[in-house]
Amino acid sequence: MNARARRLAPFAGYLMVALVFAAIATASNTPDAKASGAKVIAYYQHHRTNVHVQDFLLAYAALAAVVYFSAVATFLRSRGSQILATTMVGGGVLLAGGLCVGAGLNEALTDQPSRMSTATAQALNLLSNDLFGVMLFGGLALATTSAGVAMLRTKALPTALGVITTIVGVAAGTGILSWFAFMASGLLALVVAPYVYSRSGQPGAITLPDANVQIPEQPKARTEAKPKAKATSG
Repeated sequence: MNARARRLAPFAGYLMVALVFAAIATASNTPDAKASGAKVIAYYQHHRTNVHVQDFLLAYAALAAVVYFSAVATFLRSRGSQILATTMVGGGVLLAGGLCVGAGLNEALTDQPSRMSTATAQALNLLSNDLFGVMLFGGLALATTSAGVAMLRTKALPTALGVITTIVGVAAGTGILSWFAFMASGLLALVVAPYVYSRSGQPGAITLPDANVQIPEQPKARTEAKPKAKATSG
């Protein structure tokens, strides 16, 4: 990958956001976790095309998410944040896995809905509503919090952006605010990508917190006393 392609990689976040919102817009009145098996079967029989489109959008959004988080992590690593950059990539992969799990469960429901029993349909629908969220929000919390803390430690991006990113990451891990954090993370990607693009063209300067290093005192050189000349009698 050449230098220009590396600089443009953070804009995969724009593609990720567009695909996720398109997938959300494609879904219409999907059965919730309390829906009966008969209702689940009827829904997936009548919305097969919409579900297929949504699943492909989610799968491509997962790929874009891996590229985006890897690009931002590479930028932060070049500024001196090694471990946090690695955990950011790990969180991005976990988030992408959550999107793929959600898409896969939807495909299982829409594959042969007429041949499923109501109990099977209800069980798959329950997993489709809940299972992907654990991976999605866990990965989002890890990736976003790591990014925010790395921004603050390295000062590679504005401090305000680092603070907001950290808050969104912590909120993603609470469960209660996870969906709000998920939406906010999309807006953050739209802001972070141009900053990373513009600053990737600048010389990389490693900026870490000042270390409190004490320099030991150097031992003073010993001066040997010269022997006094003895007086000689005339």
